[in-house]
Amino acid sequence: MSQKLRQKLAAIVTTVVFGFLLFKLLERTFVLIWVNTPWWGALIMLVVLFLCIDYLISRAFGVRD
Repeated sequence: MSQKLRQKLAAIVTTVVFGFLLFKLLERTFVLIWVNTPWWGALIMLVVLFLCIDYLISRAFGVRD
């Protein structure tokens, strides 16, 4: 599999996994997160979650060595 195809596939998988986890987390804890967390705290949590997922998926697909 070419490197370019792996990068595209990893990006698609990352987006799908992030969207699914975000949907499931917000479905269960919507009120708790949005009432007790300031907007910048929620934004930081989302960015960190995305970066963690991106790193793990990239390592799994061998995009980054």
